[in-house]
Amino acid sequence: MDLMLLWLIVAYCCIPSLLAIKDEPILSQSPPAIVLNQLNSTAELHCSTTHENVVALYLKQRYSSKREVLYLYFKHSTTTIHPDYKQRVSVKGKCCEFAIVLTELQIGDSDGYYCEWVLTEPRINQVQSTETLIIIRDGDPEEECNKQRTIHHVLFMISVAITVTMFIICAGLLIWRIQQVKQSNKRYTPYKVHQRSHLPHCPNSRR
Repeated sequence: MDLMLLWLIVAYCCIPSLLAIKDEPILSQSPPAIVLNQLNSTAELHCSTTHENVVALYLKQRYSSKREVLYLYFKHSTTTIHPDYKQRVSVKGKCCEFAIVLTELQIGDSDGYYCEWVLTEPRINQVQSTETLIIIRDGDPEEECNKQRTIHHVLFMISVAITVTMFIICAGLLIWRIQQVKQSNKRYTPYKVHQRSHLPHCPNSRR
């Protein structure tokens, strides 16, 4: 009996919370990251929400520029695009599931992009979804690594060539010096003093 009463109390306390969690509006944005290894590439973001009374959608940058890339107002179906993204942004889908396509992306477009929904009830409010990090690189990373390896290999070969050349020059100079010393020894003849034996001459000596 006590155990059943305990379960009833737990159910009474937890079921409203579970229902509240179930009814909690959901924000979704995907993918979490996009890495593009070529300029003028295209990226596609997917943003959706289960919030009610949504009237508009922003796409904003979070870090470098903090620009409002896109503003989509549902009531009049009007779209405002930042001048830097004119002819480079398009939207597919309907409220409240959209695919936002960014084209002709450059290195300067690398940033975090997030969707922000505008609500009207209970008052005008804005809710943000998680961001999508877009990174644009100029060239394939593997290709860049191969270039770096090639440069290092060339520098290594140059250093080896310089070392061998210096060794040959030093060896040649040493051999030349040894030969010069040998030739000098051959040409050198010690001066010999010729001594003649003679008797000392004494002027007053008698014979």
